[in-house]
Amino acid sequence: MSSYYPIQPELVQKTYSYSELTPNSELNQDILFYYEFEPIGINSDIHVIPDACQDLMFYMGKDQKVVLGNTPTTRGIYSFTPKGNYFGVRLNPKQTVIQYNCALKQIVQQPFVNVGIGCTLDPKFIQAVFEAGDFEQRVQICNEYFCSQKKEKSLSDEIFATCFDSIIENNGLFLPDVIQHKTGYSERYIRELFYKKTGFGPKKLSKFIRIQLLLQHFSFEETPVNIDQYGYYDPSHYYKEFKSLLVITPAEYIKEFLGWKNIKRKFLSY
Repeated sequence: MSSYYPIQPELVQKTYSYSELTPNSELNQDILFYYEFEPIGINSDIHVIPDACQDLMFYMGKDQKVVLGNTPTTRGIYSFTPKGNYFGVRLNPKQTVIQYNCALKQIVQQPFVNVGIGCTLDPKFIQAVFEAGDFEQRVQICNEYFCSQKKEKSLSDEIFATCFDSIIENNGLFLPDVIQHKTGYSERYIRELFYKKTGFGPKKLSKFIRIQLLLQHFSFEETPVNIDQYGYYDPSHYYKEFKSLLVITPAEYIKEFLGWKNIKRKFLSY
């Protein structure tokens, strides 16, 4: 699994039968994981938080459809179709297995985009996913298809991957001097490359990555968050950015998704 593991806690907690599987090792740089869930009841509105990713989503219900799900820029409600499973592919921003039909910045402002508008997929592949008997079969079909779609990375792919990995290594911080040193390219070129690859500039995308790394820390680490490690100047800066992206405070997030017992253990150190 990639060291970047973006989570959507409400998708896990507020749906039926949420499951995840990792891709083949050959696809680790292209797909973060596969997942499946079923919305609960008639009210299928779910809060989604920024994660810097796009998702390929198959609605398996009566009116089958395939969409690209885009990262929100702040925690917001996404409406899912009830009475049917969703099968999803969380794409690594570094992926090269899907080619887009248009500039990403034209479509990333919408929660969902019809897959035909955003990219081209083999109709036989889409049909095979819909006809598969279970989650594991769908994953196998996707592994085979996306392995067949991998292409040799271009120079711009390699540069973007280096930049993205640098942001992860620096806990969600976009450090222009570090990236210029690693790549030999100007900040202007890097900014244009990020817009081309993700639809966002590097500073905005790095904020999405940083909040996800914080949530990973909350979920999987025993130690409190050291805000200096994530580049926050002081607690005020930390709270302000957290709430601007998630709408709730760190304490409210921990209470809702991890329980009050974790407040002291996970909350804050600096």
